[in-house]
Amino acid sequence: MGACILFSKDERIEKIEDSFTSAFIHSSYWDAFGDLLDAALLPKYPKLHEVIKSEEGEYLKFYSFIELDKGQFNQSVKLIRDCISKQNNPTEWQKMALVVWSEIAEPYIVKDERYELNY
Repeated sequence: MGACILFSKDERIEKIEDSFTSAFIHSSYWDAFGDLLDAALLPKYPKLHEVIKSEEGEYLKFYSFIELDKGQFNQSVKLIRDCISKQNNPTEWQKMALVVWSEIAEPYIVKDERYELNY
């Protein structure tokens, strides 16, 4: 079973498998990133959490930023960044989540047309 993060979908591309911007990640890092999403969103923003961290597919586990509108997208980014910045002495697990965020997710996030630098 694979694990990926879906960032955006280009409706202009006909082949469905080519229309998504996504990244695949190792299962341990996947789980650590999921814990980061839980910490950043679940306590006060369960609806955002539900959209991003929805049910897993039968053959593929995924987190998706596709269904977020511009405001939700930028709010999620801010909440995740705020959660990371509050980690004074991060555990190894939190460091794994940070790797996923900084090296995999954020490079796609900042290229998304919904992203606002000064949100």
